[in-house]
Amino acid sequence: MQKPNDELASMDFRVLRFLRILLQTGSVTRTAELLEISQPAASRILARIRDLTGDPLLIRTQAGYQLTDHALSLQEPVLEAIHATEAVFLPPRFDPARSSRRFRIAGTDYAAACIIGPLVDRLATAAPHVRVDVTPLVPDSFSDIQDGEIDFVFYAGLKVKGDLIVKKLFADSYVLLIREGHPLHELAAQKGFLEPPDITPYRQIEFSYPTVDRLRADTVMRATSNDDPAMLSVPFFTSMPFHVANSDAVAAAPSRLGVQLSSFSSIVSVPFRSGAEFSYYLLWHERGQFNPAFRWFVDEVIQTVTQQTTSFGRASETVE
Repeated sequence: MQKPNDELASMDFRVLRFLRILLQTGSVTRTAELLEISQPAASRILARIRDLTGDPLLIRTQAGYQLTDHALSLQEPVLEAIHATEAVFLPPRFDPARSSRRFRIAGTDYAAACIIGPLVDRLATAAPHVRVDVTPLVPDSFSDIQDGEIDFVFYAGLKVKGDLIVKKLFADSYVLLIREGHPLHELAAQKGFLEPPDITPYRQIEFSYPTVDRLRADTVMRATSNDDPAMLSVPFFTSMPFHVANSDAVAAAPSRLGVQLSSFSSIVSVPFRSGAEFSYYLLWHERGQFNPAFRWFVDEVIQTVTQQTTSFGRASETVE
């Protein structure tokens, strides 16, 4: 006789089904009928189970066949084993209304303000127990997503490494942030926009963005590649109003964010023609491609962005 472990390794799901029905009916004949197998086949399966358990399971008494005490004790474990086995092969499901899943995201404050903030407001109703954790987008974020430390990255570039799925969300351009009463405000009113040569005499606040290897300066305000670096480089778009509100310094910010910043502060956002439109993307690893939670989250992001795009289109018409 083979060792018990070897027998268990070769046991298939039909043995569990047989045992479950046998425990319900207390009859080998009835079990064979329900499984649509022959009586000899049923007897062979029972003999195999008896060898594994060391218990006859079913015994003949004066009142007829009866389950042994050990057989009766197996009813719940067998049912649990069947449910556990079935669960292995069920398609994965995700119920946002009941889930308390934590989604880990890396992004700049641009993503936090323009996408994640409205997204969380949307999820408050559809998925009240879901948590969204945002970490700063840094060069290590691209290795973190490979290692499973984060789930999603919001990013404005496509030069990324690894097996990542990339979904374009929208395209954006820039506005220029200046204080109220700035000398450039009248020029912007006359032209309807400003260009890099217009702002050359003024101090510039640049945004520094992360790539896969380091932080790089966003040189969108420079008229030529030989221009001097800006007076200040910061990794936070949302800090720019503080830098320009009380001086003649200028800062370029993505249009979607610039409209919001000017509505919350005394600064003014004006159209800026830099020729530097960019696309914004959502990235996640291929291992999550068939994850229903990931699919749901991506759909929610897309619906949020679609709604924001409509709202932004209306708001941008009023930007001066």
